[in-house]
Amino acid sequence: MAYIKDGVGIIGVNALHHPNRQRFSAAHELAHHILHATEISQAVHVDKGIRVLFRDNVSALGTDPMEIDANAFASELLIPGYLLADALEGGGVDLEDESAIEVLARRFRVSTAAMRFRLASL
Repeated sequence: MAYIKDGVGIIGVNALHHPNRQRFSAAHELAHHILHATEISQAVHVDKGIRVLFRDNVSALGTDPMEIDANAFASELLIPGYLLADALEGGGVDLEDESAIEVLARRFRVSTAAMRFRLASL
C-alpha cells in the first residue's frame, strides 16, 4: 500500500511475499507517489489523517490507468531497457520459452510475470 500521513509518503509491502514480489510492490508504490501524488492524497481517509490507496480487485485486473502507469514504472525501474537489451545480446526471447524467461527473471530479481510484461512492452 501507499499512503500519505502528515505530508509524508509511506510505502508498505507484505513481508510474507517473495522478495521479488516485495521489490516490485515497492517500485509500484513508489510510482504512485511520483506519478499520482494528488490522487493518493485524495484517497480514502482511514484513521487519524491517514489516506490510503490499497491494492484491490481493480488494480489486479490491470485496467485502471493509474495501475497501468505504476506497473510500467516499476517494470522499467527494475528491468531497465538498456540492461535487458544487454542481457538479450541482440537476440529476442520467445515468450513461450519458460526456461529462458525464468533465467532473465532470476537475473533481474523479478517474477516471471513481471519479466513477461517487460518483454511484451518493448
